Amino acid sequence: MASVSLSSRLGQSLAARPVLAPYPGWVLGAGQSADLGARWRKLLWPMLRTPFDVPWLDGLQIRLYPGNETCRSLFVTGRYEPNEMCLLARILKPGMVVIDAGANLGLYALLASGRVQAGGRVLAIEPSSRELEMLRKNIELNDLTNIKAIQLALSDQTSEADLLVAAPPHFGHNTIGAFVYGTALDHRERVKLERLDDIVRREELARVDLIKMDIEGAEYAALRGGLETLRKFHPVLLLELSERALQPQGGNAGEVVAMLKQLAYRIYGFDPGTGLPAPLSARTGDSENIVAVAGETPW
Repeated sequence: MASVSLSSRLGQSLAARPVLAPYPGWVLGAGQSADLGARWRKLLWPMLRTPFDVPWLDGLQIRLYPGNETCRSLFVTGRYEPNEMCLLARILKPGMVVIDAGANLGLYALLASGRVQAGGRVLAIEPSSRELEMLRKNIELNDLTNIKAIQLALSDQTSEADLLVAAPPHFGHNTIGAFVYGTALDHRERVKLERLDDIVRREELARVDLIKMDIEGAEYAALRGGLETLRKFHPVLLLELSERALQPQGGNAGEVVAMLKQLAYRIYGFDPGTGLPAPLSARTGDSENIVAVAGETPW
């Protein structure tokens, strides 16, 4: 029992301070050997055994889980997808409505909750029971009342499917398609599929200002199931595009981009030299995050 307690205390006391600033060229693992402190935290991380809570952005708390690569990034560097987080912090305003699809343990949803404040709403959509429990713990930890956690997967139809739940440390690789990065399977879980348009109608949303989608290859189907929402509200979109993940689910990055352009969206990537949004003239790799804007550029 003493060793468990010591593990938590070490994690809490030695975690990196959260950072909200662009990080040009960030990828998972970046900064984990940047200085002596980061190198020590990287060595310590595998020794931690029990979840622990640490300060995060905007005065929030985050529960970190040993064995989780996203949590490792936060513990070692204080950052996770920093360029995207900076963009959200600039865009989101009180009263906005945000949909976080593929919410995982809730980093984007929590940041959005604080920024949209009591007059706004956040729908955090997560199909995996394991990640949903982490998400709910983080919502409860911060006593947030404007987030609604919803357990399902987005698609272009109402149905059910098997979700492949990834083995540690790749908690973010869960998919209804196929693992494409050498990820090992932990277990399968039957999950509900639903169209984004149906969710928006059921939740009686009068506006949708921003949608973040990181759903491991289901983005094309999810966007097809949300065309009414996109046409009606023109939300800013933050999407992961992975060619290898899209293909097993019947899509590809070119089709996603073409669909968005037909809806009058302009496509941006994150400039590797500045970490800031820049017009996307050509895709630079198999997987990258993009921003799509239909109206006035909000940054």
